[in-house]
Amino acid sequence: SQHTRPDWSDNMTQPWSVSIVCCVLVASLVCGAYGQADDATEKPRRSVSPWIVYQGEKTIGGLKTNADIIDSVSVCGGPSRAFVDQCHELGIDVYMLVGGHDGALFDTPEARKALVQKYLELCEEKNLDGIDLDFENIENQYRDSYSALMREASQALHADGKRMSMCVSYLMNTWRNVEGPQPGMGGIDWYDPAVIGETCDMVRVMCYDMFSTSGRAIGPVSTRPWARDAMRFWATHVPREKLVMGLPAYSRDFRLTANVDIESPYAPLPDVPDGTELQRIWLAYEGINTYRYTDEQGALHLFYASDAAGTKQHLATVDELDIPAIAFWHYGAVVPETWKAVREWLQAPE
Repeated sequence: SQHTRPDWSDNMTQPWSVSIVCCVLVASLVCGAYGQADDATEKPRRSVSPWIVYQGEKTIGGLKTNADIIDSVSVCGGPSRAFVDQCHELGIDVYMLVGGHDGALFDTPEARKALVQKYLELCEEKNLDGIDLDFENIENQYRDSYSALMREASQALHADGKRMSMCVSYLMNTWRNVEGPQPGMGGIDWYDPAVIGETCDMVRVMCYDMFSTSGRAIGPVSTRPWARDAMRFWATHVPREKLVMGLPAYSRDFRLTANVDIESPYAPLPDVPDGTELQRIWLAYEGINTYRYTDEQGALHLFYASDAAGTKQHLATVDELDIPAIAFWHYGAVVPETWKAVREWLQAPE
């Protein structure tokens, strides 16, 4: 900000006036300096914190394209310290994705202590800002042990100046196997939403896999109503400022034969030979594009797209529910048209 130099001539004989004016001027300059610093470094309130698959040195190059709108990344794989330091130079915080599928990893005090120590050592070794927990398909018997892990890990990480994030699914989701949910199986209520809200700094809600390949049912990766319900559910347990709406950057392609073949391409359109007729159908209630086509063997395909149009529907939900951040699984799969939609969303008045 620009300041007009005051006229000192009328106050030179009154020391108290000079003191007041000096104090006002100093305060104005200090506030102005802080204001300029904030303007230069402040990220938008709406923010983007995607998962990213670490692929060596080329990973940072891809990230630089959108570094100006990325607040943090959760890295899948073994990122180098050099990559983390490069992210920090770009103003991006780095979490490391950790987890597993075995409750025995944290079922005893000794196991939890060793696991938390491992997290602390990872943060120190790689200069990470935090840990992103991604335990999945854990049996319900480990619920209390997992709550203990979250509390112990959160306390230790915070004491070390680090943060903790967690990946969660929509708890009403029952896709995990063909037979449906069974007593004692994971994915229904093996973690406590209240403890997640209490311990985590960030909660990434995975609003995808509405229909999964393991369930063998035919359906979209995500829809606006389903994902909106997921975020509403989590907003009852977690402060909104901690929530991140995780969006898919992959689609589903179903080959409709007797034994349905399923692929999950990281693409918004079917990859078909030139000349293949694509029939696009917009599902208004679901907020997604679908495509029908026939392959070279004469089999009919149904393709549920994750694209810019579907992303805009999810972004409308983010605004409707006042969720501050979004993510994508995963960063490298997001196409330019979708990034354009995200940038328009970030720049739109709230």
